[in-house]
Amino acid sequence: MMNESSAPPLVAPACITTAVVVAATYIIRVYRSSISKIPKEGLTRPKFLLDALAANEDIYYFGVGSNLSRTRLENRSISGKKIHPISFEPCVIYDFRLAFNMTGIPPMEPALGSIEPLPSFYEKDGNQERNSRQLWHTESKAFVAYETNECHGALIKLSAEDYELVYKSEGGHKGATQFYEEIEVNCVPYDKSKEPVKAVAYRGTEYGRLDQVEDMWPSKRYMGILRSGAAELGLEDSYQKWLADHPVQEPSLFLKKVSINSCLFMGVLRFGLNMHFIPHQQTAMLYQVLVLPKEPAWKQYLGEVAAVIILFPSSLLGFTLRTVLEKSGKTPPMVKKFIEHFEETM
Repeated sequence: MMNESSAPPLVAPACITTAVVVAATYIIRVYRSSISKIPKEGLTRPKFLLDALAANEDIYYFGVGSNLSRTRLENRSISGKKIHPISFEPCVIYDFRLAFNMTGIPPMEPALGSIEPLPSFYEKDGNQERNSRQLWHTESKAFVAYETNECHGALIKLSAEDYELVYKSEGGHKGATQFYEEIEVNCVPYDKSKEPVKAVAYRGTEYGRLDQVEDMWPSKRYMGILRSGAAELGLEDSYQKWLADHPVQEPSLFLKKVSINSCLFMGVLRFGLNMHFIPHQQTAMLYQVLVLPKEPAWKQYLGEVAAVIILFPSSLLGFTLRTVLEKSGKTPPMVKKFIEHFEETM
């Protein structure tokens, strides 16, 4: 008969083994899921866009999200070169919606904006593109839908060179793992004296989209940028009201600080060392513990605690790196811009 005093020492190894197995199983599942979402074929750019680029002709671009603001668009090039729009005006596209279904940087930026075809797009007779790979059908749903089947935004005319700067700033030219792909849309200017024009817009790729049917709530900071841009551009009052009434979420100040330092270190892994696996796993885990503000307070509290635990190792490393760079006076301009970008509302 086993001595009772010999049983307890076996408990800790058993618990550790179980935890390792569960963690490994989770990581493998997330990894397989991410791999399965990478398209086997490269992304196809619209023919009219390729023709315009080849001929060095001006290009119309339909801007949503932070690109509703002319000032933000002008200064968003990752190369530091200023972008100079030829024209910038409000417009509308039909049978599409503004979707908050893009993978962001949780918990600071849980969802980013993209455009998404509405069911009416696929039901429209004579639409030759509705069955193309670029406009694959999804069951994506808005958390709060706009009153009509349309999306308002900025009709922006750019030189071919400046358009490529915008595309790169949105993660373009990264192949199968980029988050956005270019699609063709028909933009109707608010100015009734002008004819509709063919423009390029960005829709989330399957790789970049969130794995859920209903849109996520965007952050208060991100939605503030959209509301400000919509007012600056003069979008329809009803559309601005929809943006103003859309629910948002806001992590605590402490969680924001932890997240910023973590993002700094993960950025080094992702962009400096081309190591995507660790940042991807962390993002997947953070979405697992993300709790919307509509849930009870105790759930939100537990979600923030779990997020801090997940972020703590990379946040500590990011804080150390940030401190060394600041004290040495060698903080790269892009790092400064990133930190200022997220600390502007703290």
